[in-house]
Amino acid sequence: MQATVSATPLRSAPRRLPRVHPLFVAAALAVAVATAGVAGAAVWRHQSDARQAEIVQWQLLATSASDAPALDHLQQAARAGETAARAALGETLMTRAEVSTRADGERWLRAAADSGHVRAQFLLGKAAMLGGLATGRADLPLAWKQLQAAARAGDAGAAYYLGLLYRGGYGREAEPAQAARWFEVAADGGVAQAMFMLANAYREGEGVARDNAQAVAWYEAAAEREHPAAIQALAMAYRNGELGLAPDERQARQQMAEAAHALKHPALNP
Repeated sequence: MQATVSATPLRSAPRRLPRVHPLFVAAALAVAVATAGVAGAAVWRHQSDARQAEIVQWQLLATSASDAPALDHLQQAARAGETAARAALGETLMTRAEVSTRADGERWLRAAADSGHVRAQFLLGKAAMLGGLATGRADLPLAWKQLQAAARAGDAGAAYYLGLLYRGGYGREAEPAQAARWFEVAADGGVAQAMFMLANAYREGEGVARDNAQAVAWYEAAAEREHPAAIQALAMAYRNGELGLAPDERQARQQMAEAAHALKHPALNP
């Protein structure tokens, strides 16, 4: 009897996967991580913006309507360590008449400013300069410190008050060039008072080279923002033929009429 030999099935050679370069793997991983990071950042920004809007609403209600629940929300958020809430609460309380309440507001502003909150730095510095602290007295070292920090962070209002500090000295020697520099920063940020001060600097050559054309340009920019003194300066320049302008009585009368109109709703201080 013939033996039956069973045939062993042939195994196909294992399929070799294409080799992937390690750099490609690293790049793909980096793209995935970056994509996730961008998506996460977008969600975080949305949540942050929504929270900021909520804080602003509480501040508006607590300030304009003396809304007790809104003030309570601000206080809870501030105590929980939210810097924006601390700044908003401090600003709100600083508008109150009671000295103890204003002192609380100042404390919250200081906490927010110490955490780098730019508006808190501006408000605290302005109050320290103008005697708006709870003590009713100016604190010039604090004013310099906070206004410099806020101005360097891009706050146009802080740049204006810092320009005033440099112009007047305020415990230091006056520095007209630095004053003009910060007035220009504030003017570029849309502060009408800074435009007027910068125009004066160009007119008198204080901290900058005297330049009538620049003076007129900045007076006109401030006038467009309803700054009465800037409009009056233009009126007198047209009347007397100053700043390189030809005498023009019609323009002078028109500017004086516009100045009278602006006095009813002048540009506000930052």
